[in-house]
Amino acid sequence: MPVTPSVLPSKQLLNGADSFRCILPLPPRNDTETRIEEAWQLPFPEGVDFEGQRFLLPEGCCVRAAAQWLELSLLSVMLSLSFKAVAPCARCMKETTLAISDDLMYLYYSCGLELGKDTELASDDGFMPVEIEFFGRTLDVAPQVWESLLLLLPSKVLCREDCAGLCPRCGADLNEGPCSCKGEELDPRFEVLRQFSPEES
Repeated sequence: MPVTPSVLPSKQLLNGADSFRCILPLPPRNDTETRIEEAWQLPFPEGVDFEGQRFLLPEGCCVRAAAQWLELSLLSVMLSLSFKAVAPCARCMKETTLAISDDLMYLYYSCGLELGKDTELASDDGFMPVEIEFFGRTLDVAPQVWESLLLLLPSKVLCREDCAGLCPRCGADLNEGPCSCKGEELDPRFEVLRQFSPEES
């Protein structure tokens, strides 16, 4: 069915799942036919810190969720995330925009439940399991949205696969051609740039 994204106030969104809500209304637990869909447009005005770097999300993150009961105590939720992340290239430090989009599957189950013994489903293969204390009429999937966002961010950003990086001696961008430092003694001010050498990337 068509889904209209709902926009959450930006003041509710800081880093971390505790600062926003993504509420899914749930069908009756004995209804395994109905599929519930919701969507949210989540703004992240301060960006997201991950793996020692800050990613800016200038357009926020579009999240779609689809939930369906598999059994009385098993709920499958598919989260679809789509966003643009901006961060400096790990080699040349040039601002780089990444288009990221993917689906992640979660399996919510009652606390203490044992798959294959208490359920017909014998394995959570293909799902990321989430144990919860009880199911109510709604489910807040914000923690899994936040987790999914972090899982989709790269640990290393490259403006392109063959980025030549910066010269460790003079700091020139080697993507623009050879530098002119001719192998002179390294300027101590650029010592930190050694870590961006493409040989070490």
